[in-house]
Amino acid sequence: MEIGSSESQSECNLSIKLGMEFDSDEHAYDYYNEYANAIGFSIRKEYANKNKAQGCVTSRKFTCYKQGYRNKIKRDMVVQKHRQETRTGCLAHIIINRQLNEMFRITSFEKKHNHPLVSPSLAHLLPSQRKIKVAQAYEIDLLDDSGIQASFDYAARQVGGESF
Repeated sequence: MEIGSSESQSECNLSIKLGMEFDSDEHAYDYYNEYANAIGFSIRKEYANKNKAQGCVTSRKFTCYKQGYRNKIKRDMVVQKHRQETRTGCLAHIIINRQLNEMFRITSFEKKHNHPLVSPSLAHLLPSQRKIKVAQAYEIDLLDDSGIQASFDYAARQVGGESF
């Protein structure tokens, strides 16, 4: 099996194709994030180019969260407990550009990953997928208002996370 390929990719109902258009860069982000969730990876916003005169986004790149490598910094010499390296230099990404009709079109797409993907049952634990639903937010607010101290533990257990 090739790295970055998975049975879940063939089961994914969402697809990314060059030329797809979106109303805004946020709609493109949401769609790519849904796609990433179904496949088993997380995404992040790498850059946005803006029109200086109008201040609007003209192009943007969304990448796999494992894209690139951590920068070496001077304090690394004095750190006693180093964090585990999470980046692998993955090249998976999409680039969107604003068109004359104000729509954002996918102009570049790389789907191959150089790391194993997460199973879809665990994808909700990845950084860009950690979002709570409105109903969950109301439950947490109600628990907090009631004076129940374990509201965070309750929310974590609901989605299969660990309680502290």
